[in-house]
Amino acid sequence: MRKKDLTLWCTIIVLLLVYQPSVYALSNITDVRYWSAPDHTRIVVDSDQPLSFKTIELKDPLRFVVNVEGAKTTFPHKNVEIGDSVAHRVRVGQFNKKTLRLVIDLVKPVQSTVFTLKQYSDKPHRLVIDLNRSDLEQKEKEARLKQKSREHSIIVIDPGHGGEDVGAVGQKGTYEKDIVLSLAKQLKDDINQRKGFKAFLTRTGDYFIPLEKRVAIAREYGADFFISLHTDANFSKRVRGASVYCLSIKGASDEAAKVLAERENKSNLFRGVSYADDKELDSILIDLVQTQTINDSLRFGGMVLNEMSKVHTIKFKQPKQAGFAVLRATEIPSILIETGFISNLEDEKRLRSKAFQGKLARALSTVSFDFVTLLAKRDGISIPAVTTSRGKRAASHLVKPKETLWQIAREYNTTVAELVKVNKLKKADHLIVGKRLLIP
Repeated sequence: MRKKDLTLWCTIIVLLLVYQPSVYALSNITDVRYWSAPDHTRIVVDSDQPLSFKTIELKDPLRFVVNVEGAKTTFPHKNVEIGDSVAHRVRVGQFNKKTLRLVIDLVKPVQSTVFTLKQYSDKPHRLVIDLNRSDLEQKEKEARLKQKSREHSIIVIDPGHGGEDVGAVGQKGTYEKDIVLSLAKQLKDDINQRKGFKAFLTRTGDYFIPLEKRVAIAREYGADFFISLHTDANFSKRVRGASVYCLSIKGASDEAAKVLAERENKSNLFRGVSYADDKELDSILIDLVQTQTINDSLRFGGMVLNEMSKVHTIKFKQPKQAGFAVLRATEIPSILIETGFISNLEDEKRLRSKAFQGKLARALSTVSFDFVTLLAKRDGISIPAVTTSRGKRAASHLVKPKETLWQIAREYNTTVAELVKVNKLKKADHLIVGKRLLIP
């Protein structure tokens, strides 16, 4: 080997030896955060590099342990006090030179899901620990089912995003999740002041709920209609105004609506999975495509835009349509309201204002009342559920003129999907007056 070649190889070997430690550099844990929901807790661990982990469940006392391999921490707090219904605290410590250990002291046994999220935009690499108490989840569900009523019109309001998923961010640092939660609470209070109405929220605090769970919550409450609240953002800071969107199963009304739906559907990435179409639901949707549900949603959306225009700038005069996952409760008229662009300074200022939120809430409350009145006039007065002399629900229903499956399902506290399945209906809109339907 020539001297020149020997020198080159020596240089390469020296460089490899010098830079080798950086390959095995430990990941640095920079923060540990958490969000508490009524039935679950989410803990998020921030890191400057991707993380690998192993989990252990320990008893006496109950603990959930996550060993983060190849990691150290500069995080100053060794204990993160939680103190909710799921966990007491998180204890952070160096288990050995290459393993960081997180010990979560539990209140009761939990079901756990642990996954990683890649670095995205201004967010670092993250390890997400979801701890769920099934007993509390069942308790929450039972409480929702008890709220079903034939005497009240039930409106379920869905404040979008929440927890780790902050949604759009304004120029002044305003988070979408905070704006829509505040507005939703005002709207709920306003609606509940109206006789014959009850309003409920899908989330009451700063925590994340998967999209399909939001739909399930609306169904459990027995919602007459569903309003999902959001704010929009745009690269152009001049774009502003509110808009309304409804479900479409035949493609978006335009490219902008399609992009927006795709962006909103990405919320499920915060639970470690992407949104996937429910094929069973799609078959039901095909049967229901000619029913009144989507048309009712479009009508309600148009009424909302008209009423909001009295207090706010409107971007589109008519509702747009796209495949929004959160609107897929096909038996429930559902709309998604983008209340404005918080990327625009004027819209951001308005939406941050409690006074303006109050105006918007009153407008939405008014149009909700008008919409229910409209449906009542169209469909006739709702007939109380038929009962036998023993007080049990009737096993069948005789179809009346102008009746819809949605009305019948509502009357008997069931779902359109169940009626379609039990009665083996091929076309959900082909109801024959005088036909007797089995009630599941």
